[in-house]
Amino acid sequence: MYETEAERDTGGTAAGEEASDRDSGERPVERRSFLNALLFGAVSLLTMYGAYAVGRYLWPPRGETAGGELGQVEAGTEDEFPVGAGKKVLYRGEPVWVIHAPFGFVALSAVCTHLGCIVEYDPQKEIWCPCHAAFFDLRGNVKSGPAPSPLPSYPVGIVGGKVVVGEL
Repeated sequence: MYETEAERDTGGTAAGEEASDRDSGERPVERRSFLNALLFGAVSLLTMYGAYAVGRYLWPPRGETAGGELGQVEAGTEDEFPVGAGKKVLYRGEPVWVIHAPFGFVALSAVCTHLGCIVEYDPQKEIWCPCHAAFFDLRGNVKSGPAPSPLPSYPVGIVGGKVVVGEL
């Protein structure tokens, strides 16, 4: 009746290990349940990454003051800035345009007030946002486009022949 001793011990099944797994209460992992668990893990990771990305977008990190103890940033020497020249620097974690305008030096935020794009400076176009074509004058006022308010300005001055942005 039984062909092998293993079949006799397990009640007639050819795979003795399978029967012992059933007796101990453990069940072998089926392919479908493994794939379901793998898919669930992948979807969970993607969901967490998406939530992290949305959170970083809605609550960007606060920038620390760049520069010295007084919160000053050196943009360069006065000689590096002929009238019409501009340079982007980082001040308090935010990009700022330092421009030598015909009326003096200005420091304006390089973040557009429309959707937060980084504005560019060109002496012919003045200050413009490449995302939605907002234009600003050299004092930061909106000339045209969708920007709702002027660009914030920062104190700027000459200290020892150097152009400095920040509290003087």
